[in-house]
Amino acid sequence: MRHLPLLGLLLIAAPAVAAPIATFDDPKALLEAIYDQIASYEENWEDFDPDASFDDRQAFSHDLSALLEEADRVVKADGSEMGALDFSPFINGQDSGGMAFTIGEPKVKGDRATAEVEITFLGEPHQTIGFELVDEGHDGWKIDDIILPPFEDGLPLRLSDYLADPLAP
Repeated sequence: MRHLPLLGLLLIAAPAVAAPIATFDDPKALLEAIYDQIASYEENWEDFDPDASFDDRQAFSHDLSALLEEADRVVKADGSEMGALDFSPFINGQDSGGMAFTIGEPKVKGDRATAEVEITFLGEPHQTIGFELVDEGHDGWKIDDIILPPFEDGLPLRLSDYLADPLAP
């Protein structure tokens, strides 16, 4: 199973010649494209072409991208070569093997939307990841924040909060 952690690296590392992400006029279509790409890797990882896939960071809004860029600068200055994201926030981990995804209907209000993705692992409920999306006009719908499942303290973690202080314990 050596190939499985590679997905996390493919999803968080910016491929040098990745295909550009499409412009989405529907928030669910954006999430479907992301999770279809994750699923297609797992279904046929040996033939997966990272150059033909888009870098998932292209799905981030301008604001979330700016937070990630600054967090990467801070983390790399502290000695990390990986950057702030050493996991895929879309699966809340590095290995999507055995996972399946159900994308809920977004709730849209103007240029903002929220949606949840239910993740099962080997057919059993595993976790729910929340998304806040924004319509950035000519750039289409983008992910403005990701709400990850609770950790030990019982509170969900917002990706934006993590990126604002990536070296916090």
